[in-house]
Amino acid sequence: RAMFTAPRNIMASPLAEQLGCGFSEGLLGPVISVDDRQQTTVPGVYAAGDAARSMHNIAFAVSGGAFAGVCAHQSLVFG
Repeated sequence: RAMFTAPRNIMASPLAEQLGCGFSEGLLGPVISVDDRQQTTVPGVYAAGDAARSMHNIAFAVSGGAFAGVCAHQSLVFG
């Protein structure tokens, strides 16, 4: 028998909080609230990966980061 536990996560940097980003409670601790384009509650600020997702997984983090980058780029180019 074995039991695996996951510790609660904490943000490694206070930057999102200092910028005024909203947070929601994820499965393992707080995550930055984002919309369907990875934009936070602060216009022009995007978040991805473990900071913005309850399910921590390298594949989700990489794809979320790439998507957030595309969305940020589109925001800068098209307004």
